[in-house]
Amino acid sequence: MNLAVAMTEPHFPVRTCIVTGAERAPEQMVRFVVGPEGDVVPDLARQLPGRGMWVTVERSAVEQAVARKLFSKAARAQVKAAEDLPERVERLLLERALGDLSRARRAGRAVAGFVRVEQMMGHGRAGLLIVAEEADGDGLAKLTKTGLPLERLGTKEILGGVFGRDQTVYVAVARDDASGQFIQRIAGGAARWRGYRLNSAG
Repeated sequence: MNLAVAMTEPHFPVRTCIVTGAERAPEQMVRFVVGPEGDVVPDLARQLPGRGMWVTVERSAVEQAVARKLFSKAARAQVKAAEDLPERVERLLLERALGDLSRARRAGRAVAGFVRVEQMMGHGRAGLLIVAEEADGDGLAKLTKTGLPLERLGTKEILGGVFGRDQTVYVAVARDDASGQFIQRIAGGAARWRGYRLNSAG
């Protein structure tokens, strides 16, 4: 490789999946560490101490890591990977995305309910649409036609909990400004959660 070209190419950190051996960016992986009791602990924030063990953000990959005892192999020691670890990871991915959505709501940058969503779009402020898993029919079709980024995230009851309601199907998040990168974080988190669920061995 030409040295001048190599020096100008950006360097992106990659991690190796203990299941597939594929190298991916950290954002496409889930980091695990061994806890004080010798158990495998998900570290979605990538901040816990200890040697990281990385798995592609797919439920099937985490399922294989548990079933084939690959965490022990990666840790070079006998560690405990709970059978419900794939479910825990899914729940944590959802909670992380919902936490970002909740922060956007508290900052006055996310609204719930079809009428308020339409109002935000009408004012040109909407940058991201979030819908519950149950969303379908004319409402979903109308939002899809806007061309705005759209992600599914949780059930209508789960979304409702973020906004203090029994149920919420439609949510809009305002375009990012100097107050924070809500769009990127929420959309990325929702995509990671949904992609994880869709890639299941079951």
